[in-house]
Amino acid sequence: MSVMHPLATAVWRRIGGRWQWRLLRWREATFLVGLTGVVIDDDGRVLVQVHRYWMGNPCGLPSGWAGIGETWEQGLTREVREETGLTVTDVRVVRVAPVPTARSGPRIEVLLAARVPAPAVPRPDGTEVLAAEFVDLAEARRRLRPEHLGLIDLAVTS
Repeated sequence: MSVMHPLATAVWRRIGGRWQWRLLRWREATFLVGLTGVVIDDDGRVLVQVHRYWMGNPCGLPSGWAGIGETWEQGLTREVREETGLTVTDVRVVRVAPVPTARSGPRIEVLLAARVPAPAVPRPDGTEVLAAEFVDLAEARRRLRPEHLGLIDLAVTS
């Protein structure tokens, strides 16, 4: 047995919880959690938004980042409320996928599905989201950016 193991154990125990967590955060991988939601109203229509800061096609599904201490479901609920004023229900995780080569660093993308009761009238915040409306599936497929097209099918069929 190496002398280093007992020494490392003694140092680890002595430094205490706060420093232990700092060392772990420094040593281990950390990542962002991106959230994308397929929000469907009682008529089966999908919420589509025009995002101010997106490059290329700005038309996409509600999305954002999970905040510290919130569940993914809470994160999507918050994002939709902030961006459109809508309150979603029946939020569920559909898929979790790693994005190891993202420009923003290591992250995972979480696809969620949610419902909103009728009559649902989105009110875009005007800051991040310039326009928002519920459209039928065919229209959503015509408008959405390519990376969001398959997400609708995953959410609707799961």
